[in-house]
Amino acid sequence: MNGTLRCVRVDATSVTAVDIGPADEVIEHVRRLTADFAMAANDLIPAPLRAAATASLERNLKTLDAILLAPLRADGDLYVVAREPLLSVPWAALPSRSGLRTSVNSYVARGRTHARPTGERKLLAAAGPGVRHGADEARAVGEQWPGATVLTGKDAVTEQVRKALATHDVVHLATHGQHDADNPLFASIDLTDGPLFAHELDGTPLPGSVVILSSCEVGGSTQVLGGELLGLTSVLLRLGARAVIASVAKLSDELAARVMPRLHAHLRETDDPEAALAAALTDVAQPVPLVCFSSVEGLTAG
Repeated sequence: MNGTLRCVRVDATSVTAVDIGPADEVIEHVRRLTADFAMAANDLIPAPLRAAATASLERNLKTLDAILLAPLRADGDLYVVAREPLLSVPWAALPSRSGLRTSVNSYVARGRTHARPTGERKLLAAAGPGVRHGADEARAVGEQWPGATVLTGKDAVTEQVRKALATHDVVHLATHGQHDADNPLFASIDLTDGPLFAHELDGTPLPGSVVILSSCEVGGSTQVLGGELLGLTSVLLRLGARAVIASVAKLSDELAARVMPRLHAHLRETDDPEAALAAALTDVAQPVPLVCFSSVEGLTAG
């Protein structure tokens, strides 16, 4: 209202409207974050420039933390329901969220529950082309799960991944990816035989699975006519995924390869995507733009 960002804070005892601050200021800091992540993740840029980008990134994260979270007094579990540009904020990377369960979505899925798998969970990990550490990452992730299926090279094709999404409890995709802001249903991940587009998954029911997209920027979304937000993440959630962990900015292959096996070790132990992501990022020196997108199930107001 009048250029002021306003939110509604809901906890166990109250519902409170909170004025956050000028919307333009938030938009500018989110824009800077996107640029800083892109530079920090680019190995072709000289190290001093990447270090400067990382320093700028940390400053902008602290500023956004002070603007967005300090007024909310969010010191426990946090469930963020928002639209752009707030969906592009790497909420788990904000300093005050370190070690805390954080989930994000564009809507509240009231009353929605997912059947949890019984017995040993089935994992598929696939590595797409052009990801420097992708095959090693997929194999390292597979080592965290007994009986895991790992697809690399010529085996990591679109049809195999599409089938896996419908039949596996956990799916990890170490691929390059793109979010198409003009045509969000053409958001895609790159596999050996070409891209797998969001619209190609239409009609594929997901079994309450956890999907990890170790890809650059495929956590993005675009608001279309009528206010609906579309992108690969929103498609997966609407098809039945319990949670989607995806990057909202550039994520370096090397950093993903270090973080992802840790994430899966915690996920196998807890079956809690939000807690697994928080634990995996706690001791990582540089900011990581991974976000857990999910429904409100399993989170309490913080």
